Amino acid sequence: MNWYYALNGQQKGPVSEQEIMQLVSSGTINAGTLIWRDGLADWQPVSTALPAALDTAPANVPQIGGLAVPAAQKDLYVQQLREGVSPSLPGSMEYAGFWIRVGAKIIDNLIFVFSLLFVMAVLGMIMHFAGLQVIPEDTQNNPGAPPPVGFIILIGIYYIGAFLGPPIYNAIFVSRSGATPGKSACGLKVVNEDGSPVTKGRAWGRGFAEMISGMTCSIGYVIAGFDDHKRALHDHICSTRVIKTR
Repeated sequence: MNWYYALNGQQKGPVSEQEIMQLVSSGTINAGTLIWRDGLADWQPVSTALPAALDTAPANVPQIGGLAVPAAQKDLYVQQLREGVSPSLPGSMEYAGFWIRVGAKIIDNLIFVFSLLFVMAVLGMIMHFAGLQVIPEDTQNNPGAPPPVGFIILIGIYYIGAFLGPPIYNAIFVSRSGATPGKSACGLKVVNEDGSPVTKGRAWGRGFAEMISGMTCSIGYVIAGFDDHKRALHDHICSTRVIKTR
């Protein structure tokens, strides 16, 4: 029977039940790691879906973040602690820093802005050929003339798109692949706090929660630079993390 497991925000597998037990034994995954197989309604932790695998779990070894330190990496782990470096263990997550997230956001904003302008241009042409006047009349010759109906409609569509477009853009891409195009280009991914893939519901909630980060004069974004897990305000709200995948 084939199993799948979540590691560093990515789906791994298929692997056999024996391989799942070997992963637990090596400390690569643990009791809280989410796994799934055909027939299960949803992803479940190892302790629930395959409790027998815990019989092979390493005993009396150090733990960090709920992960066992494999015997082969004990010396490296101790050395990293002495040097003040965040330990690198199988299953651990490397959180994306503030500036790389800024870079990903710039890419996403450019993609969204050009997409919105393209849509507006297409709509403007459609309205023009449909007989709706889009370009306002010369105000010098007609100072009291109201703006044409087509222009008012187009401006209304623009403001609606500019307001609702970004959260929808984020939600669609994160719910499908865990990352927007900008994040993918920068090697980033959005995951749950335990490293498992985000659900569609949480992806949509995070997309709209990001509006709150923007409404705080962008302070909601800036706090990611001072948080231990590099969480922005919307990450705090939705219990998500942005991690590096390469």
